Amino acid sequence: MRDGMLVHQLLPRFDMGDAASNHALAIRDLVRERGVECRIYAMGRDDFGKTYGLDQGEYLKHMNNPDDLLIYHYLAYCDNYRLFLGSRNRKVLIYHNITPAEFYEGFDPSTQEVCRMGRKLLPRLAECDLALGDSEFNRRELVEMGFPEERTAVLPINPPSRLTEAPVDKQMFRRLRDGRCNLLFVGRVVPNKRLEDLLELFSLYHRSVNAYSRLLVVGSLGSPYADYILELVERAHLEGRAFFLGKVEDSTLKACYLASHFYLSMSEHEGFCVPLLEAFQFGLPVMACAAGAVPETMGDAGILFTEKDYPVLAELLETLRRDPLLRERVAAAQRERLEHYGPSVFRQRFQETIGRFLPPGEEGG
Repeated sequence: MRDGMLVHQLLPRFDMGDAASNHALAIRDLVRERGVECRIYAMGRDDFGKTYGLDQGEYLKHMNNPDDLLIYHYLAYCDNYRLFLGSRNRKVLIYHNITPAEFYEGFDPSTQEVCRMGRKLLPRLAECDLALGDSEFNRRELVEMGFPEERTAVLPINPPSRLTEAPVDKQMFRRLRDGRCNLLFVGRVVPNKRLEDLLELFSLYHRSVNAYSRLLVVGSLGSPYADYILELVERAHLEGRAFFLGKVEDSTLKACYLASHFYLSMSEHEGFCVPLLEAFQFGLPVMACAAGAVPETMGDAGILFTEKDYPVLAELLETLRRDPLLRERVAAAQRERLEHYGPSVFRQRFQETIGRFLPPGEEGG
């Protein structure tokens, strides 16, 4: 027998470390603070998702309750959009962005088609009570796709504490702290991330500026584009200098952040980009291409560039390495920027958006 309303969150996948999954967990915690039960459902789940979430089939018995609230995290084309369209719950859409299909042209026709379908579907999801972007960049895309502006808002990502609280992979940390300058990138190895440009910058920096340097790329492999990038590493004779670690445990990722000296991003499409804030948390000066939501996420912190002038960027990187005062100024501005994404900010934006669909309750910590 049910007692009161329920809040349901629906995702394509519920996986450990995934940005949308972390967003759903942060929302769940605040919903429960209001005395309302909140459940997370997904079509696919890893072991973490199976522990903390449910198969989407469990949601079916709640679809016809008009007092419940359904929050749909939209980040990829997935057949569970039909549950969102068919539900009689009150509805909130959270848009985490879908990569434009043209980035996959020439690499992965099937993923290109899925991205095209995902963007094409978006206007059909506009019949909802509220549509949220996790960035202003994403909110504007919703409006451009036909969502009424007055029913859109922003609920930013709350950087999870899981990495700062995780243990450290001491073996990896010791291996990386061998005196080399470690340059880090974290993200899936997919075309919009422009790993070929990152390799070009690193190759120039390593060969012409600082031979005692290493590139670390942490993120899932296993795609035609990833195969292409690994071939480039071989062709450029960067084996033993550029390391693609794949998806790793939090302890290993934390070791990579702690042992690295700079964070570099050449990505040309981002809906938010959580790793930028993770780099801020660990004090890594960030140099990033000013594309998509990256300028919004970084604000006045870090170093943004619009042109990929590799010699200039390589020299700038070396200037940062040699000037500890400049590095500290960059890191200090990044620490200040993090205050825009703290728990109190997330709580306030939650109360202004999703919170208004909930009954009054205790809103303390």
